[in-house]
Formats: sequence, structure tokens, C-alpha cells
Amino acid sequence: MSLCINPGCSKPENPDINKFCQACGSELLLIGRYRVTRLLSNKGGFGYTYEVMDKDTPKVLKVLINPHPHAVDLFKQEAEVLSKLNHPGIPKGEGYFIYFSRNSETPLHCLVMEKIEGMDLEEYQRQHEFAPIKQDLALEWLFQLVNILNEVHRRQFFHRDIKPSNIILKPDGQLTLIDFGAVRQVTRTILVGGQNTGIYTPGYAPPEQERGYAVPQSDFYALGRTFVYLLTGKEPNDSAIYDYHKNELNWHGFAPQIHEKLANFIDTLMADKVVNRPADTTIIFEQLSHLKQEILQSPTSPSPQTLTQNQTLNQPTQKIISLTPPSGTMVKYGGFWERLKAAIIDEIIVMVLAGFLGGYISYNLEKMGYLARWGIEISGIDLILLSSVLSLLGTTVIGLILIILGLDVFLFNSDFLTYFLSLIFANDIPDKIIGLFREHLLWLIPVIFGALIKWLYFVFLESLFKGTLGKRFLGLRVSNLQNQSLNLPEANKRYWGKLLSGLPLYIGFMLAGWTPKKRALHDIIAGSIVVKKNKQ
Repeated sequence: MSLCINPGCSKPENPDINKFCQACGSELLLIGRYRVTRLLSNKGGFGYTYEVMDKDTPKVLKVLINPHPHAVDLFKQEAEVLSKLNHPGIPKGEGYFIYFSRNSETPLHCLVMEKIEGMDLEEYQRQHEFAPIKQDLALEWLFQLVNILNEVHRRQFFHRDIKPSNIILKPDGQLTLIDFGAVRQVTRTILVGGQNTGIYTPGYAPPEQERGYAVPQSDFYALGRTFVYLLTGKEPNDSAIYDYHKNELNWHGFAPQIHEKLANFIDTLMADKVVNRPADTTIIFEQLSHLKQEILQSPTSPSPQTLTQNQTLNQPTQKIISLTPPSGTMVKYGGFWERLKAAIIDEIIVMVLAGFLGGYISYNLEKMGYLARWGIEISGIDLILLSSVLSLLGTTVIGLILIILGLDVFLFNSDFLTYFLSLIFANDIPDKIIGLFREHLLWLIPVIFGALIKWLYFVFLESLFKGTLGKRFLGLRVSNLQNQSLNLPEANKRYWGKLLSGLPLYIGFMLAGWTPKKRALHDIIAGSIVVKKNKQ
């Protein structure tokens, strides 16, 4: 039997020999390749899911029938994501196309993907009468799902709608994460306008996502809520475990089969504040590895499940696995000495750049006659050298002092700078330069220019490319605690925070050698972290 996917068709069932629907006339062999054989799901109001045959190979076809722009964008996003991801726990995307039914101008967005045999974890729990899963199975499934998320996050994506119904248990015990566009289950998944996401599932979505700000750690929150459901057999919003008066989830008492440390770990995944959750999947792998060792060594650890030789889908295989991250995923933080080397490289680059540009711009201003109009008599090589030195000084602490003094003179007392310079530079600077300083405050411009060059260098490179040239040369990357690039305000806060790091004898910088995650004072101020790039 061949099915017609026209939503308005009165009789979609057709004999296999037909090329066009006998009821509405729509084409049955989609794009000359896929023949729809049966309806798999019609949940929600967004679309339908079908089984299709690609020659002799069964595949899954998702058809979006809701023309809402948000829904279309999310559907296209799912097609793009699946085309870029390659993992046994993620269905392979086979292609995206648009289909028009006969006499219809409304497009049907279609996505073909690998067919995943099995049942989702919501159905799994229903068939098990919502019995809590055992600790060994929870640890295995945690590892599998974090492994999948590691691949997703590594590709700069995040799922945004992790829940039991979006996780498929295959007959071999492998979990598969589905619905990367989150376009089904509309009765429980709410489409809303938001800053960076419009999809969330009540009970599983974290507070920031409900307010329209999803981040990669939002997946960790939903993952924790999913395991509350699996370990207790109760939905996170069930009144038996959720106290809406206090907004507290009191679930530990309904999961006596697991170790207290595992329960506390899941609570960490569900922390209300993003900064209190693990920063990335590599940290979760580390914590899971230590957690498993502690549980195995604990005399009160629950006994492993007794396994039968012939286990079915309803009794998944309990694989004994090592909860350690895949090769190349362990996090290594940038320590004090590595960061010092990068800082030296960056200072040299910035000083050379500022000195060159300062001299070059001054030379061109002289050629165009602007300096003469401003009453500056110094010219030629003296001008270039002076401008270069002042611009170079602008990138240093001395430059900052000169800027402060210069502004003080400009705004308050012009005699103070003359006295200050005579004390420090009287024996080293020619009389005509001293005269220039006495008569003009234009000397401040190249100093400020040098300071501006340094600010632009650090702020824009760290926000746009996760690191300056020095850091990237040494394999260091700067990000926020969500493993995302710093935005401009964060990068700016980090830059000016270095002033505080340097004030008390550079102790703020030295914190990078003492703190657990090698964070200096300005990292703490800006909410940033410096890590060594993983070698894939």
C-alpha cells in the first residue's frame, strides 16, 4: 500500500502500482524516489512521521504541515544538523526537500532520515508500569547520552528539547537522540517567541530557556530531569515530587536504589543557575568517571542487576562500560606559565603594531600639512620615532600613567605635567620634545592611540576568535563558562579586569597557577575560562 501525504486527501490509501493518488491526484513517488508505506506518528499539530521505502531500504520521512515561520526554521535546522553529525546515537539525515500536493500552493517541508528501530523511553517506562530503572542502567544510559551530547556540542549545536520521548532505545541497547528540530509533541512542547530559542518542554526545560535564553548547559538540565523521570517513574512536575510552593524537586526518596552521590550529581545537572552546572561534556565525563569509582568502592552501593541470557528490548543489555570520555575529550586548562608565554607574545605583537601604525599615521599627517597647522614643528625621522615610541608606550602601564596625567593636566593644571616630565625625562629627551610637551597636549594622542590598539586587539580577537594570536599559537582558547565565545561586554570586562589582576603585585594573574580551573582574577570577574584546545 502507498500513502498520499496530502493533509487534505480524503482517502490517502493507494495500491502500490499507482503513481498518483486516486483520490486527490498528488504524486505518490516523492521526488521520484521515496514511496510512503505507513504512518508512524501523527502526534501534535506540527507534522506527521511516515515510513518510506527507498528502493528496498526502509527510512523515516518527517513532513511538516505547520507553515509557522518558527516551525519551518526549526525544521530546516534539524535537516542541517543531522547532515553534519555522525554518531551511532544520532539518526543520519538523508535529505531535505519541499513537496507540493496537487492543486495546492502550500509547501510541505520534508526530511528523510535513517529509520531507528526501537521505542522511546517514555513508552519504555509505560510498558514497565513506570518502575524506576536500576543504578547500573542509569549509569550506562548517562554515559551514552553524554557521549551523544559531546558530539552535538562539539559541532557547536545543542539540542534544546531532551526528554524521554526524544530518546529511542534500540534492540541492541544503544540509545539514540532524535528530534533535533523539536517539531513534534506540540501539546507538550510550546512554541513561543524568544531571544534565541522558541522551544521548550515544561518540566524538562531550565529557567533560562523558559525565558528565551537557551545555552548548551540547558541540555544538561533537561538530561537531569529525564533521569529523575527514569529513576522515579514520575514526571518532574508530578505533585508527589515537585513542591510548587517552594519550587523544589524532592525526588531522592523515590529513588532509593541509587547511591546518594549519583543523586547529588543529577541535582548538579539540574542546578537553577547555569554557572552551577558542569561547564561542558568533558567535565561531566570526568565527574562520572570519579563517581563510578566511588560507587563501586562504596560498601552501601546497590547490587548490580542479575541478567538473563536472552534479553529483549524490554530488558536491555546491561553493558559493563568504563565511564571515561572518548579519546581527546579531556579538558585541560591553560595554566599560569602557558598564559604568561602567550601574554609575552601578545605584548610584543601589540607594541610592534602600535609603534608602526603610530609612526606611519604621523608621517602621513605631516605630509598632508596637518601637523604644521596644529603648531607642531617636529618633523621627519624625529616625528616618526617620537610617535612610534609614544604609541608603543600607550600599550604599557607607563602609557596608562601618561594618559591619566595628561588628562589631569588638560582638565586641571597644565604646569603639573611640565614638572613631572622634567623630573623623569629631563636628561633623556631633546629640548624641542620637552618644549612640545610644554606647549601642546597633542602628544597624548599617540599614547591614547596605542592604548586603543591594545584594547581592540584583545577584546575583538577574544570575542570573535576565542583567543589572541599568542593564545592561539600556544593552543589556548578563551570562552565563557558555557564554552561559548565571549561576547563584546564579557571580553571588555575581562580586558579591564586585568588592571585589577595587576594591582596587588600581579597576584590576580598568579591565581591562574593556584585555582582548580586555572582562572585568574580577571577570568573570575568576566566569567571566562582558558582551556587547551582538544586534539581531535
